[in-house]
Amino acid sequence: MATIITMYTLKRQRKRGKQLLLGPINKKVYASYGPKAHAIAVARREADKRGFPPGGNKLIQVVSDGDVALERGIQEHFPDAIHTLDIFHVLEYVWEAGRYLHREGSASLAKWVKKQERLLYSGKPVIVIQHIEEIAKEVGKRAAKRLEGIQNYLMSRLRLLNYQEARSQDLELASGMVEGAVRHVIAKRMDNGSMRWIRERAQALLQLRCIEINGDWGPFTAYVARRLQAAAEAGSRVRLLTPKADSLPGDRAA
Repeated sequence: MATIITMYTLKRQRKRGKQLLLGPINKKVYASYGPKAHAIAVARREADKRGFPPGGNKLIQVVSDGDVALERGIQEHFPDAIHTLDIFHVLEYVWEAGRYLHREGSASLAKWVKKQERLLYSGKPVIVIQHIEEIAKEVGKRAAKRLEGIQNYLMSRLRLLNYQEARSQDLELASGMVEGAVRHVIAKRMDNGSMRWIRERAQALLQLRCIEINGDWGPFTAYVARRLQAAAEAGSRVRLLTPKADSLPGDRAA
């Protein structure tokens, strides 16, 4: 499975008496079939280039889907960032929990979920977890075990449910831009009928896809031309195609 990261900068501006973050500015997409730690390291380098170094006084936010490996990498490379769990991932669990108490598609279910959503936005995720625990007391053992899993998922990510803080600073609550990039960057080009890939070959095409979408095709072709010219002048054999796929990034130095 590929890891995809969308990076962009927001500009703070006062409008109608409120501080707003406008953007996205200089949006870049990076995707890789290598380890998640490699993708996070690339994001760290991009942040440094944009003037957001570790320990700086500029605000950085990371929105993720709660993946444990990604969270470890974010804690390592972005220790000062506001790390937010995508609100829609959380609401998927809330909807699932609510279905054990209310009928699917009912107005009572929608009302219950809306109440939990308001609690999340007001900085009270623990109360949401308590409400799910109350449902678990009223259902059978099998359902209660699943509800316990939902509680554990949310409790272990409690620090990431910082929606009140994010909203107060006009920050992102969801990773919709990344979800869109998955379809546009990967699926549109690589997930079509009869296509079969090995990761190493897919990685090469995925990198070219990111270069094209980021608008870096001109600099990239110029870079390749310089490398080929230098190799030819050094007497090396020049070829663009190789019989063996290169290793994945992260399997070599990031």
